[in-house]
Amino acid sequence: NNLECRNESDVTSIGIIFFALLALIFLLVDILNGLKLVWGTSKYGFSKESFQMFVGGCSLFSITGLALYATVVYNIATSRSNVDMIFNTVILFFVNDLDEKLYASLRVVSPEWLEKTTTDIAASFNGNVRINIQYASTNQQLIDQQTRIQNIENKLVMKSEAIQDVKTKNEELDRKVQELESFKEQQKRKVDDIERNRDEIDAKNKKLEEKVTGLEKDNENLKAKNQELDKKMEGLESELKNLEAKIQKFLERVEH
Repeated sequence: NNLECRNESDVTSIGIIFFALLALIFLLVDILNGLKLVWGTSKYGFSKESFQMFVGGCSLFSITGLALYATVVYNIATSRSNVDMIFNTVILFFVNDLDEKLYASLRVVSPEWLEKTTTDIAASFNGNVRINIQYASTNQQLIDQQTRIQNIENKLVMKSEAIQDVKTKNEELDRKVQELESFKEQQKRKVDDIERNRDEIDAKNKKLEEKVTGLEKDNENLKAKNQELDKKMEGLESELKNLEAKIQKFLERVEH
């Protein structure tokens, strides 16, 4: 109900770049194969083989071009964001790649029949040119091998990272072991110092015990001497009392 059109699309240059990359990845091989088939018709002149190659090359190129055109038009018409554009592009290119998946399935289900058919087609061209189906087979095998190689490389990278982690942990353990060895040496030196100090203390204790023994003997001698002195003091006190008594008697006589 409005003559003015509004563009509500949120597609940015990032979505367009991803769309171009996906188109290049999915469709470049088929475009080049179609052009190679058309170019290869010059080797046969005007013959049945050249006509078949020309038709096949034009068909492959046209189908790929139509797929690219349909993808561009559909994305412009329906995509409202970068995610929508990438999602639609992947789905359309996946549908365009169904023939390759069908060929890969036939190669697994009936490889003998497919090889015989491929050989017959190649024989019709006297083996002078590789037609698209042979190239597709080789290309699929190459993709499978590249995928396996990529998986192996990823595993090797993961194992390398794991090995690096183990090396790092081993280095940390080595450092800790060295620290423990250093701590052990320090404790051993401390124990040796304690043993030496204990020996010195034992020697000092022995000397002190000897001195104590000597002091005890001296104390006993002093006690014996004190006893003798006490006896002498008792004797002196007795003599002093006798002397006082004599002096008292002498004084009494003097008074009388």
